[in-house]
Amino acid sequence: MELLDIAHRGRTLRGALHLPSDKDAPVPAVVLCHGFGGNRAEFGYTFVRAAAALAAQGIAAFRFDFAGCGDSDGEFDDLTVSDQVAQTVAVLDAVGAHPAVDADRLSLLGMSLGGLTASLAAPHRPVRSLVLWAPAALAVAMTEEGAKRRAAAIAEHGYDDFGGLPIRRPFVDDAARIDPFADAAAYTGPVLLAVGADDFVLENGVLDRYRDAYADRLDLHLFAGVGHGFETVPARERLVELSAAFAARHA
Repeated sequence: MELLDIAHRGRTLRGALHLPSDKDAPVPAVVLCHGFGGNRAEFGYTFVRAAAALAAQGIAAFRFDFAGCGDSDGEFDDLTVSDQVAQTVAVLDAVGAHPAVDADRLSLLGMSLGGLTASLAAPHRPVRSLVLWAPAALAVAMTEEGAKRRAAAIAEHGYDDFGGLPIRRPFVDDAARIDPFADAAAYTGPVLLAVGADDFVLENGVLDRYRDAYADRLDLHLFAGVGHGFETVPARERLVELSAAFAARHA
């Protein structure tokens, strides 16, 4: 593993590049996008495990902290989905420029808000495959009731308290300009979608809308008995195994 810093709009995005030890360069690579308020290790160090599984398949993996998260520069208060998409595109370009990586064989993997981000970034570059773990489409496609509650909280406090982290007006204004399904549908490659059967992201026909967006390019896996964080050891082991195998098939 080597640490790799990437400059983006006056900020340094900090990450870790895992390279296979038994493959000659250049190798394919997957960029991993963490969820809201997370970091490049992800829940239960699942991104660390996924990177190791990818490297074992002969694929490099780059885990990075979005601006304002983990060790990267920036303020969390400035978070918007569009900015994270721009960061992801810049990271794809930087990873593709690494001498050990084949720039024509890049893929994306994202969890939750990182999954939404990855789905929106994928159409901007010739991405080989896309792996989505519980993508948070509802972050930008809230119900009318949820949107009103969030607006009221921001009006009163200046932010909406989401699990102890603030969501501020720029996030909401940016989200209003995004259609998470129509925008994602511009990506024409293969997609793995993994979701816990008890996950709140299944509200409002989300799976049907992803089926419509990706059609026969979608490989859907529903995990029984778990929610948004795939909260059992077997579920997380299966998640990593499925994702690495999918990326390897399409590398």
